[in-house]
Amino acid sequence: MPDRSQYMRLLKAAARNPVGATRFASSYSKRVMRDRLLRTPWFYDMLRRYTARSYRLRKTLEPEVFGKGAARLDDLLNKRLTVLGKTLEIDNGVNWLADFEGGEWPSLFATDYNRFFARDFSLPEYRMHGDVKRVWDLNKQHHFVDLARAYKQSKDPEYQTMLTTQFLDWVERFPYMHGIGWNAPLIVAQRAINWVICYNLDVFPERLHPLLAATLFDHGKYLAENLEIDVAGNNSNHLIGDLAALHLVGLTLQKRNWVDKSLEMLLTEVRRQIYEDGVDYEQSSGYHRYVLEFLSLVWYANGQQPPLLTDSISKMANFLNDIAREDGSLPFLSDWDGAKVWVADHHRPAELYALGGRSATSMRYPNGGYYILKGGPFHLIFDCGPVGMAGRQLATHGHSDLLSFCLDVEGEPFIIDPGSGTYSENREIHDYFRSTLAHNTIAVDGRDQCGLAGTWTLQKHPKAALIRWETGKELDRVSGEHDGYEPTIHRREIQLHKISGAALTIYDDLIGSGLHDYQCYFHLAPDISCEISDNSVRLTSSKSCLTMSFQPTLVVKESRGLFAPDYGEWIEAPVLVFEGKSNLPVRTAWRYEVEGGSILQ
Repeated sequence: MPDRSQYMRLLKAAARNPVGATRFASSYSKRVMRDRLLRTPWFYDMLRRYTARSYRLRKTLEPEVFGKGAARLDDLLNKRLTVLGKTLEIDNGVNWLADFEGGEWPSLFATDYNRFFARDFSLPEYRMHGDVKRVWDLNKQHHFVDLARAYKQSKDPEYQTMLTTQFLDWVERFPYMHGIGWNAPLIVAQRAINWVICYNLDVFPERLHPLLAATLFDHGKYLAENLEIDVAGNNSNHLIGDLAALHLVGLTLQKRNWVDKSLEMLLTEVRRQIYEDGVDYEQSSGYHRYVLEFLSLVWYANGQQPPLLTDSISKMANFLNDIAREDGSLPFLSDWDGAKVWVADHHRPAELYALGGRSATSMRYPNGGYYILKGGPFHLIFDCGPVGMAGRQLATHGHSDLLSFCLDVEGEPFIIDPGSGTYSENREIHDYFRSTLAHNTIAVDGRDQCGLAGTWTLQKHPKAALIRWETGKELDRVSGEHDGYEPTIHRREIQLHKISGAALTIYDDLIGSGLHDYQCYFHLAPDISCEISDNSVRLTSSKSCLTMSFQPTLVVKESRGLFAPDYGEWIEAPVLVFEGKSNLPVRTAWRYEVEGGSILQ
């Protein structure tokens, strides 16, 4: 039971957000009551037969929305299923409880799994069963949409047979609230969305429509009672996904109360979670795309309305276009875990780019704190915004990356954000990818900007502030500072020289007093080779050569870091580490030029 201090914290949180607290209390009480009733399985079977029989399916999404292209169909037809970088053999059907690496989760009542997730996923029993994220993703059934797309295009019955066989198997084995696929609302939400998409792609035979309606009703009922509303107001992409799914299920079953209430709440979350400039407040390129996928489905299902969604979707798509590389791939900014909703390729979401436009010149997104410098061969993204969730302690998918940047040269990644690797599978790896030393910024005395706490929390949220943003014919520049090493201030200015040979200059100032060590990290793409000479480094890719010149007061070495091409994968990659020791204040500087350069004095 909570002690008195815990009660007081909850009461204060509820006083700050009474509407959210009321919704949370109502949802929680329904959840507890339902949990108790469902321990007697015949009760819900009877209730569902009575309430679901009146619902008929209705199509809400045009098949053209989902386009062509289906990932790993050859694998699927050869009885292999790949989820988050790991492959499962499915010769004898899908084991919906497998973790892909030899572990297996038990088949329990949904809420009985919660004991595994105590103390930040650290229980030995949890470790024995494997990474739950991968099992959850398996139970989202994203590959159903791949099969449905293929069936729509080819009319090959093999795709339909595989999908319907797996659908019937899952429904039979995991009735309402049984199995790990019912343990988390977002998993239920994404599975429901995938079924709705498959129905709109005409892959379910008519004989299965009554069963599909009944199971979609189960999913809608679950979501209506388990919306992930945080009593302190720290709502995230989870709530947006829950509401988007409830809305789509409501439209499909023509259940007006679900449709209206979910849209009302969803628009409230759009105002809260999407900044005015269109950046998602979790400060992650992967989750920005993920949220845009949810919102765009609701928008399409409502005839490209309402106006608030239209405006937000356009701005969010603009941001994706502006940070994207020339080949259409998205750079990693903070967490990137493979989560997707409906796009064919989450690394190159062409379907979402079409909803916005790409600027030909340097652009700023001041609410999200991202500044994009474009000119000549350079494309640079500078991070001078909050760590995550508008500076709340629950950073979720934000990293300790204040004043970090990513740099592409002639369309190729040179200096990168290395990604996120994993969440709960390996705490040490997870913390590395979140840390300051895994980003292209400065650490003072070996300290982390934020201090890593729990899986999703930080010890503090330092403040970043923009100092200057100027664009012109010859020079674009941006500068900002943060107080993560208080009382020492880190200030960085980046200048893009566009005339007489494009060049980048970066100035770092440490403002304070006393003697301090400092380290500046530059994480290189895995295929970049580097050659260090006296006061310069030559970086070479398959088609470009970049010279980085620096001050002779710094000592540089090539080290090895990690790069995560996707969730559950990490490989070694080169890192340049510049080290200095000086009384503050001190300034350091770097200059980047393609094919040659000058030494800074």
